Amino acid sequence: MYSCQDLGVQNKTAPDRVRALSNPGDVEKLIASTFQEYWGRTQTSGTSINTMPLIADEMSGTYANNAALEMSSEPRTALNNSPTSDAHETGRYQWYAWYGALSSANEGLAAIDGGLEIIDEDGNDNTPRAVGFAKFMQGVSLGYIGMLFDQGSITDENTNLENEQELAYKPYPEVIDASLEKLDAAIDYMETSSFSLPNDWMLGAPLSNDELARVSSSFAARVMVYGARTPAERNALDWDKVLSYIDNGITEDFNIVMEYPDLTSSYHYRAQTGSSYRAHADNKLVGPADTSGAYQNWLNSDLNDREAFLIYTPDRRITSHGDSAETDGKYFRSASYGLNRTERGIYHNSYYQWYRRDGVWWEGPHALIQKAEMDLFKAEALVQIGGAANLQEAADLVNKTRVANGELAPVTVDGVPAGSAPVMADGSPGSLLDAIYYERMIELAGTDALRAYLDRRGSGTLTEGTFYHFPVPGRELQTLGIPLYTYGGVGNEGSAE
Repeated sequence: MYSCQDLGVQNKTAPDRVRALSNPGDVEKLIASTFQEYWGRTQTSGTSINTMPLIADEMSGTYANNAALEMSSEPRTALNNSPTSDAHETGRYQWYAWYGALSSANEGLAAIDGGLEIIDEDGNDNTPRAVGFAKFMQGVSLGYIGMLFDQGSITDENTNLENEQELAYKPYPEVIDASLEKLDAAIDYMETSSFSLPNDWMLGAPLSNDELARVSSSFAARVMVYGARTPAERNALDWDKVLSYIDNGITEDFNIVMEYPDLTSSYHYRAQTGSSYRAHADNKLVGPADTSGAYQNWLNSDLNDREAFLIYTPDRRITSHGDSAETDGKYFRSASYGLNRTERGIYHNSYYQWYRRDGVWWEGPHALIQKAEMDLFKAEALVQIGGAANLQEAADLVNKTRVANGELAPVTVDGVPAGSAPVMADGSPGSLLDAIYYERMIELAGTDALRAYLDRRGSGTLTEGTFYHFPVPGRELQTLGIPLYTYGGVGNEGSAE
């Protein structure tokens, strides 16, 4: 659609970069650094962790950091894509980070394709692990560009950066397809190579080639499912292909190990803290657990009459007793103290807070992909494909966490039993598909700052007027001389209905 301009600016660092790309150790460090971009965008960057969980109605707050209040208030307004706006930064820093990771992976692979070998001081050839990880991060980076933006450039180690046609923006379905092609290529490479990643590339996750292939397959399933913008796009997915990725994916949680100060999660800090910058669990996250009718009354009230309410639920992840709404559950705690500033919107207030990690955000294992996520993807795939046996298997997969962790009555192929969770907006018990979506939101809360937004979009549960994807950041458009455009706002193009 659009291509990058040559601004005629001399790059005075180019000679140093050329030398660095001829040094095997520097090339390997460049490739390994791509994970830090992934971690930053999903766990530590303010423009992600402050804003995206609130837009997704996973968390709720009235702090204004990084345009969080502006972008999560209702009724939703259009995303301000002006280069001078705070809201614009939420997309811009995502754009820069994912393209930064992609560029580093591309340059590392180009150097290796040019004949560079990565041999350590003991004579071991570490080239395969660098190639495997770079190919993996190419697919991941393109995947997030395709999931988050309406369009983007598709580049790899063979792209001629002087050719504007090769840098032309492509619509997001093509970017997603390119991501899957790169992840497939990474998997193929890993299946014919033998290596183990160093422990410090993804802290605490020294994956073998076979293990990284499984992680790549699970990421591919994520890109397919979370790439859908609407329920119609979700329904139209090639669910057999999704199943194939899942079946070849992780068999247990894919964990890294947080360690202060090198790898910590500001997202977990924000979600669990009792500071003035706290986030509570959004009522649209925990509300469907309520069986007293309070959530439906809240939804049916005028926006500025939506006061925080107590939840009575059989879901033990929310509260520890069905007849006591102010007890701590397994994943959430009662948090009626320190409510958010009511003058900024009373509807933001919630009496509950996600607290699954007991406030810890600086150490210990953290699952980047839970096995439960893949099980619940598979459950949705089986429902979408249909058939009695598939529906029963889907119900069984949902019940793995629903019953064991939530201590809820098992869901059946006919849906949620009366008196159990989730309860829908009209007060009716949820369907089997509703139970899958509810389970993903509750069980996977706290995974990363982007997941809930991406999942709500395809399941049709984003708040009306929320943008379906980011536009190309205004600063990029301004540099290229392209008119600004945007999405979001009730009734506008590219907005949830």
